[in-house]
Amino acid sequence: MLDSVPSLRTQCLSALCRICGRQAVLPRSVQIPLCFDQTDMPLYEGGFANVWKGQYQGREVAVKVLKVYMTSDFDKIMRVFCKEAMAWKALCHPNVLPLLGVTMGNRRFAMASEWMANGNINEFVKARRNANRFELLSDVARGLVYMHGEGIIHGDLKGANILIDKHGHACLADFGLVAIVSNPAYPTTSVSSTNAGTIRWMSPELLDPDQFGFKDGRVTKESDCYALGMVIYEVLNGQPPFTSYKDYIVLGKVVEGERPGRLDGVKGVWFTDDLWGILEQCWSAQPKDRLTIEAVLEHLGQASTTWQPLPPGVEDEVETDDDESLFTVSHYCMFLHSVSNLMLTVKLSLQRGKQFDRMVTDPRFHHEVTLLV
Repeated sequence: MLDSVPSLRTQCLSALCRICGRQAVLPRSVQIPLCFDQTDMPLYEGGFANVWKGQYQGREVAVKVLKVYMTSDFDKIMRVFCKEAMAWKALCHPNVLPLLGVTMGNRRFAMASEWMANGNINEFVKARRNANRFELLSDVARGLVYMHGEGIIHGDLKGANILIDKHGHACLADFGLVAIVSNPAYPTTSVSSTNAGTIRWMSPELLDPDQFGFKDGRVTKESDCYALGMVIYEVLNGQPPFTSYKDYIVLGKVVEGERPGRLDGVKGVWFTDDLWGILEQCWSAQPKDRLTIEAVLEHLGQASTTWQPLPPGVEDEVETDDDESLFTVSHYCMFLHSVSNLMLTVKLSLQRGKQFDRMVTDPRFHHEVTLLV
C-alpha cells in the first residue's frame, strides 16, 4: 500500500530517518558483522573515508570506513551517520548501490556495499572502448530521478562515485557521506572538497552561497543537475572538468561564470549541438534556470540509441599512468608495426644462422630502431 503512494512512503521514511538521527540508533537489521583487516593498507583512500575489501556472508564487499578525528564531536557524527545510513538502506533501485549494512563502535563507522569489480564509470569506459557511454549516463540519470523522488539529494555526484555492477549498469554511490562530511562536527583534511561534494563538479551557489543569494551551501536537486552535466562532460571527454586548473583556481572561475569548453576533434562528434545545449542549461548560474533530471534523461536515452564508438586509429589518446598523453593511436599503431618488423628481422636472422653481431649491422634493424625512437 505504501509503494502505491510515494508521497506517504517518503514521509514515513523521512520520519524514520529523523528518529534514527535524533536518538543515534539504528535498527538491528541495518547493523551487520564485517570481517576485514584494517591493519592492511586500504585499497582506496579518500578525503573522508578509506575503502577495504571485506567479507560478509561468504561474499566480497566494499567496506568504507569514515575518517573520524579525535577533535570531532563524536555524538553529533553518530546522529548524522545513523540518519544517513537509514536513508541509504531504504533505497532500492537498479541504478543505486544498495547498502548491505553498517558497523559502529570504538569511534569507527563502516558502511558495507557489494564489491564492484568493474570499478567506476571512468575506469570502465577506458577499459572498454565500445561501451555505450550514453546508456551508462542514462543509468546515472535514472538513479538520480529515483533518489529525488524519494526526497534524497546525492550532493557528491562525480565519475569516481558512479560504480559499474556485474551486469554493466551504472550505480550511484557515496551519497551517504554528504551530510556527514558537511557537518561542522566532522572536520576534513581534503583540499579538494568544501562542505559536501568536490569543487570541479560543484555548482556556483554551493561554492559561494552569498553571491547567489543563499544562506548556506545546501545541496539541492538543481545542484545535482549541475553535477550531472559535469559527469556527462567527464565521461565523454575521458578527463575531469577543468583538468588544466588547480582546484582553488576552478572555484574562482566557476563562480565567475566559466564552464568547460566544447571539444573539437574526434571526441567532438559526441558533443552535438543538442547535447551542448543540454549541458549549458545544466550549468546555468541560476539554479531555477537548470533542466530537470527527467529532461536530461530523455535526451540521453535518445542519444544512446544512435551511439557510435570512436573509430580506432584516429587521434584517440593512449594515456600514461599520470594521465599525460604519450602517443596518438595512429602513432601507437606505427610503434607496434615497427616492433613487429623488428621481431621479424630477428627471427629471420636466427633462422639463417646469423650471429647477433651480424644482425645488428643489418640496415633494416637500424631502420626499425629509428622508427621506435
